[in-house]
Amino acid sequence: MAQSTMQGSMNWTLGQLRTFVAVADHGTMTAAARVLGYTPGAVSQHMSALRRVVGTDLVVQSGRGLALTETGQLLLGRARAVLAAEEQAAQAVRGRVEGSLHGVTLGVFGSASVVAFGPAAAKLSGSGISLQAREVDVEVMQSAVLEGRIDVGIGIDYPSSPLAPQRGLLMHTMRSERFGVVAAAHLPDPTVEELATASWILPRNESTFGRAMRFACAELGFAPRESHIVVDSAVALAMVGSGMGYTLATPVMMSLAPSTARLVPGITAGGRRIVIMVHERMAEQPAIAHVVDVLGEVFTELSLAAD
Repeated sequence: MAQSTMQGSMNWTLGQLRTFVAVADHGTMTAAARVLGYTPGAVSQHMSALRRVVGTDLVVQSGRGLALTETGQLLLGRARAVLAAEEQAAQAVRGRVEGSLHGVTLGVFGSASVVAFGPAAAKLSGSGISLQAREVDVEVMQSAVLEGRIDVGIGIDYPSSPLAPQRGLLMHTMRSERFGVVAAAHLPDPTVEELATASWILPRNESTFGRAMRFACAELGFAPRESHIVVDSAVALAMVGSGMGYTLATPVMMSLAPSTARLVPGITAGGRRIVIMVHERMAEQPAIAHVVDVLGEVFTELSLAAD
């Protein structure tokens, strides 16, 4: 077994640790750069500098991505804890400066941030609770809550590929919705037979989102012809609007769609549940409990045209 060289004081920076965690979460330096808003070169420099500080490799090539070494796995949990503590300290200072009694960090992803954050923040106005959004990859929302990086998370659970229960994590279903076929607004409604031979724009199969979409297509009776692999739902919907193929989306997801894309009436399959995640030790805190209640109100009151 390799011996860790992490002894004594380590002169790493928060930026290096943040980059390392992003690489660990997303599997490649390119993906980490996109999430962090850095160039791939900057990510590579951070990883190289951190490797020199630690004295051994933290990641190794594994297929098309990167895998953590034993030392990398050891560092990851500690790095998350350091970053969470830094964020909590920053929130405390911001709250004191801004006069906020309570700061609650809400983990959001694309469509949830569009339909839920604004209304929730408006409902909380004057309550003494400052709601702060943090975009989190929905695939790692559970770990973000459990590790204290966020206070409350809006996540997604797919009946066809359900989230595994996590010790200490409470999940409350806020909304259930079905997938519909999304087509360009200027095109006629396709038949299921036409969809079976058409071009599709889908997320990668390795993600729970991607698997759920493929299960939904199977429910409709075909395996989609994957012409484009796109992770960002807003980009996929824009591509559909340009006539480049079809994808699947729910009514909430359609909040990201341009006017050139629409749900095809009468064809639904599969589905997802929007869930609120909170650590059980935080659930009884009044500010956290109030935010969860408000989010429940927001999702209950949603009125979407394709529901």
